[in-house]
Amino acid sequence: MKIRHFLMALLLSFGSLAAHAAGSPLNESFTNLIALSNNALEIGKKGDTQAFIDSATIAWEALKEQNEKGSSIRLQRANAKLKAAIKAAKAGNLQEGIADVEQGIVEMQLEKK
Repeated sequence: MKIRHFLMALLLSFGSLAAHAAGSPLNESFTNLIALSNNALEIGKKGDTQAFIDSATIAWEALKEQNEKGSSIRLQRANAKLKAAIKAAKAGNLQEGIADVEQGIVEMQLEKK
């Protein structure tokens, strides 16, 4: 009976190590997403709300597609910021939308700990 408990504990410890490794992507590259987001920022700073919405939507769709390939907490946070930016711009608050995109870029640029 004790050997059985030992083997079960050993199996669970290996399972928890594998789950931890699977939850942390090794090769995350946000270069394209940051470039698309910066493009949205440049357009937004020119004051063209509709072009900002279109550009931010393109960045959001690319981010969503990359997040589907490999989920990341950084992508999820940036996703929330880009969605908020689009919503704010559609509501007529372009400056809030620009601020949200900037925060999304910061989320993508944060160093892993």
